[in-house]
Amino acid sequence: MELIRQFPALARTLSYGLIFIGLISLAAIAVACIYAEWDTIIPMLSVTGSLCAAGVILRFIPQNGVKPTPALFVAMTVILWGFVALCGSFPFLFAGLSFIDAAFESMSAWTGTGFSVAANIEAWPHAILFWRSLMEWVGCLGIIVFVLSVTTNTGISRSLFRTEGRVDTFLPSVRDTAHQMLKIYLILTLIAVAAIFCTGVGIWDAVNLALCGVSTGGMALYSDGIIHYNNIGLEMVLIPVMFMGAIPFRLYYLLYKKSSIKKILHDRVLYAMLIVFIALAVFLVLDLMFSSGLSLEDSLRQGVFMAGSAVSSTGYQNTTLLSWGPAPLLVLGIFLFIGGAQGSTAGGIKMDRILVTLESIVWWMKKTISSSKAVVSMRHDGKAVKDDEAASLISGSVVIILCFLALLAAVLIILLHDPYFSSNISGTIFGVLNCVANTGASAGLVGPDMPGYAKIIFIFVMWAARLEIIPVIILINTVIHGFKSK
Repeated sequence: MELIRQFPALARTLSYGLIFIGLISLAAIAVACIYAEWDTIIPMLSVTGSLCAAGVILRFIPQNGVKPTPALFVAMTVILWGFVALCGSFPFLFAGLSFIDAAFESMSAWTGTGFSVAANIEAWPHAILFWRSLMEWVGCLGIIVFVLSVTTNTGISRSLFRTEGRVDTFLPSVRDTAHQMLKIYLILTLIAVAAIFCTGVGIWDAVNLALCGVSTGGMALYSDGIIHYNNIGLEMVLIPVMFMGAIPFRLYYLLYKKSSIKKILHDRVLYAMLIVFIALAVFLVLDLMFSSGLSLEDSLRQGVFMAGSAVSSTGYQNTTLLSWGPAPLLVLGIFLFIGGAQGSTAGGIKMDRILVTLESIVWWMKKTISSSKAVVSMRHDGKAVKDDEAASLISGSVVIILCFLALLAAVLIILLHDPYFSSNISGTIFGVLNCVANTGASAGLVGPDMPGYAKIIFIFVMWAARLEIIPVIILINTVIHGFKSK
């Protein structure tokens, strides 16, 4: 069988990553010791033990010299995400969740979605709450990024790096890029902890909010999320914290190497995100004030914060959204669906792909109205590109966008047959938009009362969307047709 022949080439690389992530999970055990939650140590050790044991087993699989096919790289990444999410669910079983709810909570955390189907999480031990935050922090940067940061096999690094939808290698070596991303991530997290702590939030809350804010994951320590704090200072600080994780990490590296803020601010993706943030904030503030009847203060507070949450694809919300009308809810959902930038922790379609699509539309219109003898080149990032490069850019972006839209449509068609969802169509559309975008903002429908089958669908959607759908399609295809050597 081709899978058995090819797998040893990947086994050792994956083993290092599994052991590394398993050791990272020990941080939750340290929290258990700090808060004397001795009964949570065994549930947390089940995560560390299962990940490290799997890594050790893979480490000693003998090599046979067979090179893996691209399909195997993709398939193993998809399976790795599923396995890590399964292991991550063990502590939630201890917290009293059913297997489906525990799997939902774990997948939501690892994929950075931020949805929760748990009730009364305030009663959970500190160690398990911290484990949710830590999973988001690791998962949003990318499991493969953590794998590559400790791998010794550079020959397969680039192929693995691309399986999580990452193409932004700002250094020649993919392993060096992974190292730099991890360093940048740690620095951003420390800055976020300090900034949040200065708003009057305790250190425990500051650490967890920073982990989930910089990762653009959006989970919180309380069932009512950010609303619990009723702290406008915290909300204003969280906006730049969320943006820190949503912009391309290569910009931080350029800032460090070139020390030029001007070049950073002229980055087209960052520029587009700032423009969208301002425009969305203005729209939401005006709509909430004139259509929903909120005061200017409440409109500004909710509109500006939710605009930042949407553009960064974090999903934090300082309002229940139940008082919002369908129009602002739909507009917010659309921009949550678009998400942040490639090469960041953000989810969604990504702003980069939207810009490429707009550039292609402008190119097509110019070609249509120009003379048949005129040579019209597509302009990308301010530069003219050749037709074959333009075709590659456009096809890559359009295919991903169509996959996201197809997944969105399929889930909506299924769920809207259920009275639980069809009774609130705008809330259902908003919830599914957030699920497909790995965002996690909710208008009240996503929670403990969701039907069991819907939770299973959401688990699959979060998993597929985090990997940008194509890898899951490739896995299904290879399972059906086999891992062919050519």
